[in-house]
Amino acid sequence: MSTVDKLLIGVAAGAILGVLYAPDKGSVTRRKLSRIGNDLRDKFNEITETINDKIDSFKEDAGDLAYEQVDLLETEGSVQPRSWQ
Repeated sequence: MSTVDKLLIGVAAGAILGVLYAPDKGSVTRRKLSRIGNDLRDKFNEITETINDKIDSFKEDAGDLAYEQVDLLETEGSVQPRSWQ
């Protein structure tokens, strides 16, 4: 479990406990819990989107590197790494 996961769990637990122990009516408490849940879902979606963007960027960089290596091998006329020659 990553630090971000632990942080989100801690924030969620603290917020829920704080709302549950607050001296509000049940309807108000449910509304607050719903709002907290929506906020957590939005944060989770932001984090997921950021991670997906980084993965896509990594894939693009890896693909570019692979194409560069193929081009290098084609120009040198060899498919073996230099250390094998």
